[in-house]
Amino acid sequence: MKNLEIVRILNNIADILELQEVQFKPQAYRKAALEIENLTEDIEEICQRGELEEIPGVGKNIAEKIEEIIKTGKLQYYEKLKKEVAVDIEHLNEIPGLGPKKIKLLYKKLGIKTVADLEKACQKHQVQTLEGFGVKTEEDFLRGIELIKTRPKRFLYAQAVPIVKMMKVKFSPLPFVEMIEVAGSFARGKETVGDLDFLVISEEPQKVMDIFTTMKDAKEILSKGITKSSIRLHNGMQIDLRVVHKKEFGSARNYFIGSKEHNVELRKLALSKGLTLNEYALSTLKGKKWVAGKTEEEIYKKLGLRYIEPELRENMGEIDAARTNSLPNLVTVKDMDGVFHNHSTWSDGTASLLEMAQKAEELKFKFISFNDHYGHIGITNPLNEKRLKSYLAEIEKVRKKVGIRVFSGVEIDILKDGTLPLSTKFLKELDVVIASVHVAIKMPEVEMTKRVCSALENYPVNILGHPTDRLLNVREPLQLNLEKVYETARRRNVFLEINSSPQRMDLSGEKIKAAKDVGCQFALSTDAHSTDGLMTSSLGILSARRGWLETKDLLNCWTMPKIEKALQK
Repeated sequence: MKNLEIVRILNNIADILELQEVQFKPQAYRKAALEIENLTEDIEEICQRGELEEIPGVGKNIAEKIEEIIKTGKLQYYEKLKKEVAVDIEHLNEIPGLGPKKIKLLYKKLGIKTVADLEKACQKHQVQTLEGFGVKTEEDFLRGIELIKTRPKRFLYAQAVPIVKMMKVKFSPLPFVEMIEVAGSFARGKETVGDLDFLVISEEPQKVMDIFTTMKDAKEILSKGITKSSIRLHNGMQIDLRVVHKKEFGSARNYFIGSKEHNVELRKLALSKGLTLNEYALSTLKGKKWVAGKTEEEIYKKLGLRYIEPELRENMGEIDAARTNSLPNLVTVKDMDGVFHNHSTWSDGTASLLEMAQKAEELKFKFISFNDHYGHIGITNPLNEKRLKSYLAEIEKVRKKVGIRVFSGVEIDILKDGTLPLSTKFLKELDVVIASVHVAIKMPEVEMTKRVCSALENYPVNILGHPTDRLLNVREPLQLNLEKVYETARRRNVFLEINSSPQRMDLSGEKIKAAKDVGCQFALSTDAHSTDGLMTSSLGILSARRGWLETKDLLNCWTMPKIEKALQK
């Protein structure tokens, strides 16, 4: 539960130290934050076992600070730093395109300490006078500030996962709770969620509500009733919990999973059959005689439909497909034999090539693809032509030490003019070439589309990395004509990446389906920068399922000979 709070504090400390021009320490705090963000278990449990220093990047000093946050809810060192700089790093960081270096410059040149200060400076056109800024920058900042003001608070899917686990661990063992399930957009696998909805089967609802509203993580009780209560957690997330009868569980789950548009179409279908569907039951229109409601499966069956998986319930043709028995056989985590696009200490990763490969083997993967950064994207230590030879030699050594297929490759920048900073000759020597946009991300749609399509047309690219380059809750997608990109990728046999990184989940499910409909195929990656990052592939699978993908659509699910043939340039 505290993982993300600790990540936020460590990153903010790094930003403040950078503002103070402290050397080396910012990188240490950011490395620790990255490792904690990728953890798959609650850091409080790690702390209780006394194993904080076993987390890569967490030494004695940072471990003590994490323990203080866990035990007291705050960190004195952080509070002291905030008073020293008097700059609202946390809220300024929320503005798209504004990072530590620009915050530092704005503070030094214009004395900007808060979002309100920045807004006033932009309105007075003071920001555009600074070197490296301009009219466009001012406009982007003002748009970003407005976005923050009007955008509803949403949480990454990955941020909600530990809360869902916590709720199930807390309520499932109770003798008066028969079942607890999560509903809402989380159950549909949406990349972000506004709140969490839980359904509980119990004949003692008052006991359930008493426990729910007195949980240690509850900051505020928003409402408390006999069968429904709502709380707000310390991180600002709202949780709604409803207690239903066993006979109602299926209809309640169907109703609260949604989507709203899917439910409307289901109700129309029910009415056409002389039935009515709500959160309590599927009943006859006349006489309100109960027809179904215990399970979702029986509701769909009574409506003459195949069961529709939650990820598909977006009113994108799934009801017609269920009626005609043409729903896809959705891909699962078990169908996948490995992951593409992984980084090591050869660029900006935190683990060696061998450590990453060994972790992949431990996870029962049959292959892993290494794609360290090549090109000048503003990261420390990117590969260049000279280092590339040593990198490939190291991969060859790793291959002899593990029992899985290790693919060599790079993630290479698509430059502004659509070229790649490595010759076709060298690119052909690599197993997997991933081309991505990292810089000059504000280009107009026509230019950006030409840039991306030119790279796919003229170079031996296997995978288009994080195609829209969005960062959830942080950065808007690139301005692209995706139809043209999809068509170019299809024609050039370039796989579109499904990036599983929690803040990317790019492409989205809706865009995956649109690309599939025109004949594109896909490769799922973790974009892992640590060993724990290899375990995020389930997020990519959620996006793939939302995009109607089957095993035939996803490179990761193919046989090794077929994968190797598909990657040949």
